[in-house]
Amino acid sequence: FGKGDIVPADGFGYKEFQKMPPSTPAGWAKYFGAAFTTLPKYKEIIEGIGYPGQKHNMGGMTNVGRIYYGPGRYDYGRVQMPKGWFNNFFYGLWEFFHIFFVVDRNLLIRSLKHLTFIGLCYFPMYLNMKWTAEMWNEFKKTHSM
Repeated sequence: FGKGDIVPADGFGYKEFQKMPPSTPAGWAKYFGAAFTTLPKYKEIIEGIGYPGQKHNMGGMTNVGRIYYGPGRYDYGRVQMPKGWFNNFFYGLWEFFHIFFVVDRNLLIRSLKHLTFIGLCYFPMYLNMKWTAEMWNEFKKTHSM
């Protein structure tokens, strides 16, 4: 399933305005408008959810294979750093949001999946802890000396 075009014609994150942090407010508006109004593709959703035999490496969540990686991607080869102090100062923050919301949205889906299932596994234990605390309080009221 993970096979496909390296640079798909409708691939998200390959447009010129998405390759570097924007330097103008109009550029930021265009960048965020495209990032938050474009739905993930079927392939990104399936890769984010995971499946048996999925391509990965030894390690944690960050070692899954990239779906789209090749010439034309902003971080293929040597990364071009932005010009100007403002864009360089916020480059790390931009990079994080760029990866999660623009080029590797399957990692966002994968992270949300992990957070959801951690919550689902934690909730019964939390309820049990609260019930046990109530039962101990009742026991102490009736069996104290």
